[in-house]
Amino acid sequence: MKKVLMVEDEFMVAKRLKRFIENAFDEQKIELHICTNLDDAYDYLADHPIDVLFLDLNLQGKDGFELLKHTLCESFHTIIVSANSDRAIDAFDIGVLDFVAKPFTQERIKKAINRLQQQHNGASKYLTYKYLGKIELLPIEDILYIKADGHYSVIVTKAQQNRSTKQILHDKNLDKLLTLLSPDFIRIHRSYVLPISNIKALLSEEGSKYNVQLHTGEQLPIGRTRLSSLRAKLLFN
Repeated sequence: MKKVLMVEDEFMVAKRLKRFIENAFDEQKIELHICTNLDDAYDYLADHPIDVLFLDLNLQGKDGFELLKHTLCESFHTIIVSANSDRAIDAFDIGVLDFVAKPFTQERIKKAINRLQQQHNGASKYLTYKYLGKIELLPIEDILYIKADGHYSVIVTKAQQNRSTKQILHDKNLDKLLTLLSPDFIRIHRSYVLPISNIKALLSEEGSKYNVQLHTGEQLPIGRTRLSSLRAKLLFN
């Protein structure tokens, strides 16, 4: 069952959006809760895990983005529903899944839900990132591995023909990125995430330490607590 939170302060808009969301999920069961202000939304999120947040940006004079600043590391997707279409770039920069402009239609809400379903099915083909003030698209298949860099992440891409491997600084940490990537991506260490298909072998080192060897020959460390689950996934992959 999908758990949905809507944050919308206009009663008629919330009622219409609720109906469209329920229709878009079709026969799939959902649990939908509505908050009319940011304070209630903060309180609700503190006690209830959700899968997706539908968020207005103008909430009784307060900026809906403030909610995302305090919940950025939570494991849910965000769909902005707002008349402030000029803020779409800012929204995608923060990492929202979609931006639906008001007034919205059933068809547009259905499209947003389809995008959500694709994310959960691992069907997303691109990861967005900001470069020189623009939103760029990185093909998921180009990712070799991702490593932690404080509150950020560094994406290391596969070497392509006529160019070497490059690194991309992403403004999300590993926990947040994992919610955007397909199940093929696994965490082998607190500082490393990679597609399981990029692993060539497990290597043992002195002192009961283990590394993964990539098809490129590069080696990455495996966290002690992650070794057993990694072995199991490799056996059944």
